[in-house]
Amino acid sequence: MSAATVSLSFPVEALEPSGLPEDGRLSATVTMLGCWFHVEAVPVVELDGLQTGADAVSESRLSALAVEFDAPGFETVRIGGHHYAIFFTPFGR
Repeated sequence: MSAATVSLSFPVEALEPSGLPEDGRLSATVTMLGCWFHVEAVPVVELDGLQTGADAVSESRLSALAVEFDAPGFETVRIGGHHYAIFFTPFGR
């Protein structure tokens, strides 16, 4: 049995810069089914089929997520001329 795929609409304007000049990540907070989620957009660059973070902070985060999910790379979306990998992480409020 496969899980249903649901399309969610998320306004790009809700994503805000991390606030640190050396960190290109964007973030927001959303609720889904009554649970809180941290949304993180990690800027990535692709060169010769290899995906890396666009800055040192993003590379550290992307590398950790690649190990955690045992993934060689992630789907990306284009925001403001840059590619981002999007992650939703639940957290308690």
